[in-house]
Amino acid sequence: MAIITISRQNGSLGDEIADALASRLGTTVISRKYALDNFFGEINPGTLDRLNESAKFFETTLPGSNRTYADILVEKIRTIVSTSKDKDVIILGMGGSVLLAGFPGALHIRVTASEATRISTIARKYRITNDEATEVLNIADRKHRKFVRTVYGKDITSPEQFDLILNTDRLSVDECVDAICELARKHDIKVKLSQSNIDNGTFDHQTRATKFKNETEEEFAKILSMYNIEWLYEPKTFPVEWDAEGNVTMAISPDFYLPKFNLYLELTTMDQRYVTKKNKKMRLVRELYPGTNIRIVYKKDFNELVDRLKMFGGLNDNIREDN
Repeated sequence: MAIITISRQNGSLGDEIADALASRLGTTVISRKYALDNFFGEINPGTLDRLNESAKFFETTLPGSNRTYADILVEKIRTIVSTSKDKDVIILGMGGSVLLAGFPGALHIRVTASEATRISTIARKYRITNDEATEVLNIADRKHRKFVRTVYGKDITSPEQFDLILNTDRLSVDECVDAICELARKHDIKVKLSQSNIDNGTFDHQTRATKFKNETEEEFAKILSMYNIEWLYEPKTFPVEWDAEGNVTMAISPDFYLPKFNLYLELTTMDQRYVTKKNKKMRLVRELYPGTNIRIVYKKDFNELVDRLKMFGGLNDNIREDN
């Protein structure tokens, strides 16, 4: 499941990216128009016009209620996100990156472009001159900033609130959608692993840069990549023994996690006394963390994979001597 907010500069193709992304994911874009059509029940045309035209009007209290239009907007969006389960959600504009800041599953995207590109896009879209397009952009940008500042009290242009900033000066709509989809897929794996760490009391290491302990692990990663098998290196640690004071005395950080198979792999090309210790850790992980799929890759299995990869070239012949 992906929860994606898209903030965009006017004329940067942000709307087109949101629509293409929704088509790719098979979902609906939650936009300002969607909100006005679905969040506030039946409203008269005059009220609808004022909501469209005035950010300040969102602070107005609804008839017969103590809640403002802004309160309902925030409540509805958060409800959609929290009840979406396995459905992808795309929030376009409306300060989504501010509204869902800190929400663990959300990705916040900002679409930008140079002023020249934006002016050209607006001029073509509305068949107006560049000078007219410049004025259109100035008004649109001013209103957009005012809306988020009025409703949320934040500045939507602050780059630190975004996970990915896309510049459409050189990137096409399809390229942007590809980038968002790939990031969303990897982020979903990370979020699920993090939640698993919380549920199981294990330690999360996903923020570390990949730095292999030895050449064997690096070559094994090459094997997985060659077969297009996605992997994470030592993403978590499982405590398996504690002393009388509750201090962890034994733990294991499986070398690889394969998200597609929900499988942890521990390499062992070492001698038997180390294999016995690792087998004990494996048994304890299965006992203490039910449902965890964890296996050892033994020396024979590893060498068979190495032989297969050497047929394609590029492996060090001395790799088998490690560990």
